[in-house]
Amino acid sequence: MLIALLIIARTAQIGASILLAGTFIFELVMLGPAGQVASNDLHEVERRLLRLARWSLIAALLSGLLWFWLEVASMSGLPLTRAFSTKAWQTLLFETEFGRVWQFRLGLIAVAFVLVVLGLAQAQARHALIIALFLVSVVLLVSLAWVSHAAAARAQPLGLLGDALHLCAASAWIGGLLPLAIFLTRARASSSLSERALPVLRRFSTLSLSCVSLLIVSGISNSWLLVGSIHALFTTRYGWLLLVKLAAFGVLVGLGARNRFVIKTKLTRVSTGSDLLAQLRRNVICETCLGLAVVAMVACLGVTPPARGP
Repeated sequence: MLIALLIIARTAQIGASILLAGTFIFELVMLGPAGQVASNDLHEVERRLLRLARWSLIAALLSGLLWFWLEVASMSGLPLTRAFSTKAWQTLLFETEFGRVWQFRLGLIAVAFVLVVLGLAQAQARHALIIALFLVSVVLLVSLAWVSHAAAARAQPLGLLGDALHLCAASAWIGGLLPLAIFLTRARASSSLSERALPVLRRFSTLSLSCVSLLIVSGISNSWLLVGSIHALFTTRYGWLLLVKLAAFGVLVGLGARNRFVIKTKLTRVSTGSDLLAQLRRNVICETCLGLAVVAMVACLGVTPPARGP
């Protein structure tokens, strides 16, 4: 049961961190040029994205606390109900690398939450606050590398760099899917946004292609550090889980390619206010669900000993 809860906590923590960073990458990179022309519809999209960021931070906080609780129980060997009856939580929080990283992450979550509240309340300063939130969310995301297998790999600097790049690429692509769905929902009901849908989709397509390339390169590097050989890939539990993750990733890439090259091509030939936006939105939601499955596989890998020992 402890392992199952730990997988749930890690999935929620990684997913919330990816979504948070992806939300502000989407807002700055995809909506940034559109934001130069102020409109009520665009402001409404920004408010919805800030509310999404707020829920992401709540999920990150709650899953972070659950993850810490589970780690205390694992370290002390006590049942979950008695995990805090000893000083094990103090030892974990103040005397371990995990605890120091967790203190840092909780501080970043608190700062980001304040910035989100200010962004919802102060429209005039929203752009500056979004830039600050982007920086905080990326640091929060990258800090996950310090509590992963990569941090304990033999070639630690290379492992940390590969893991950090992997997380950033995932946030820009997978983390941007739900914000894209929110934008498409609003674009269907707004003629001013529907006219900007195609440029936004083009920017997202270009960024996604770059992210897929980076995910492949960093994934190969991380896999070599943690698996070590083709034989271990097919004969260890970690290798099997990695293969399942790669299969899900391949399906995700295929679905994304269909959306980018088939539906987006049709959008250039017909009005962007047509039912194609609704179809694209449904496909993006499917991509999001598949992306969550990939994140869950990452969480499973995180609680499984690597094929290559220390």
